[in-house]
Amino acid sequence: MPKKINILYVSRTSKVTGPENILLDIINKLDKNIFYPTVALPDDEGPFYKKLKEYDFTVLIVRMPFLRVTYNPFLLLWFLLNIIFINLNFCFILKRKNIDIAVCNTIQEALYISLPARILKKKLIICFKNILDKNWKKYIRAKFCAIFADKIIAVSKKAAGDYTSFNFKDKSQKNKISVINDGIEYYKYIKDFKKLDILGKYLDKKKKEFVILNIGNLTELKGQALLLEAVSILNLSNMNFKVFMAGDIYHRSELAYKNRLINYIDCHNLNKRVIMLGYMEDTRNLINEADILVHCPVKEDAFPRVILEAFCFKKIVLATEIGGIPEMIMDSRNGFLCKVDAEDLAERIFYIYNNKNKLDFIGSNAVKAVKEDFSLKNQVLETEKVYKKLLN
Repeated sequence: MPKKINILYVSRTSKVTGPENILLDIINKLDKNIFYPTVALPDDEGPFYKKLKEYDFTVLIVRMPFLRVTYNPFLLLWFLLNIIFINLNFCFILKRKNIDIAVCNTIQEALYISLPARILKKKLIICFKNILDKNWKKYIRAKFCAIFADKIIAVSKKAAGDYTSFNFKDKSQKNKISVINDGIEYYKYIKDFKKLDILGKYLDKKKKEFVILNIGNLTELKGQALLLEAVSILNLSNMNFKVFMAGDIYHRSELAYKNRLINYIDCHNLNKRVIMLGYMEDTRNLINEADILVHCPVKEDAFPRVILEAFCFKKIVLATEIGGIPEMIMDSRNGFLCKVDAEDLAERIFYIYNNKNKLDFIGSNAVKAVKEDFSLKNQVLETEKVYKKLLN
């Protein structure tokens, strides 16, 4: 029997967001006759750890503190010491587990394992799952990956630009990056859940309220504040609607943003219009009950999985036209795009509200896009090709 390819996936969180769901889908579908996946997590407390254990995957607990940009010299020293310690730890893991390929979703994870991979001559893949908001951050990440990464997998063409724009003069660097869109397993996603009436207690069934849904971590990038501004405009119309926001802060540093959202709702008398549901592990019932999913990041979002999830349920998706979103949504064909502007967002929501009975073709085209362009099968096949080619 030929030796299996041992792959170590490094995740800095045991929580479940889009990247964790995607990683779980990929390792579930990998050809187990060829690949043996192992996942490194910082703790065993989150739902991601529990899901991995349910599927009987090998999970290693490696302490990985959440690093933030800081100018405090003492914190910088503490970060440096932590990085050195974690690098040593991963050095032992790569050797002991005989890892062939290490895969990271963020630059922070790469900081923990890049040196051990280089010293032990292991292959390192760094995935571009996000688009950074500052040029200096993009530059540092691009140059770091040019030195340490054997391969880069970008989730969208827009995300790939964060690398190629800083390394365009070197053809070998340009060939180092591949664009593989995230996918979703359509039939499993829509069937493998129990239907529950989660929103019923908030809705007046007699009024047949229009349900606007927003799903995502409460962070400035995701644009919940923009949605609230649009809701304030809609509140002055005769539109009969309610907004449900599912998600919570990812890190305590975002608590101020969450409080800002709560204060805005209170100050603009939106308590009866907007309901903050908090974090929900499974959002399929919410999507199933919604009339429209609004995903309105104000900073570039690389390839939001929540759009694919809404597509699976034939839901109308309205999203801001930034980042990799225009690679997913063709305006007025399988969804709608708007500017990063509260008035434009409100206007588009109002248009969909008034024409909802004429827009069935949008949902049909959305499902077609999932099946043909963004299937999990395609993603896994392309990813396996990268792994095999990397090891010849």
